[in-house]
Amino acid sequence: MLTSTKMSPLEYAKMILEKVSFEPKIFRKELRKALRKSSKRDFKHLMAWCRDKFGRKKKL
Repeated sequence: MLTSTKMSPLEYAKMILEKVSFEPKIFRKELRKALRKSSKRDFKHLMAWCRDKFGRKKKL
């Protein structure tokens, strides 16, 4: 039997950003969408994660 596990909005945003990281325009759109929906704590965490994961090559 399969059990469903809920993914947090932050985990979901990270998954999406990793999948669209090849296309800068889509990446920026998805990042802005995730940041709009996030709490202050998640906002800071997501921005730090993006910088660590993608470095400065992405224009955040």
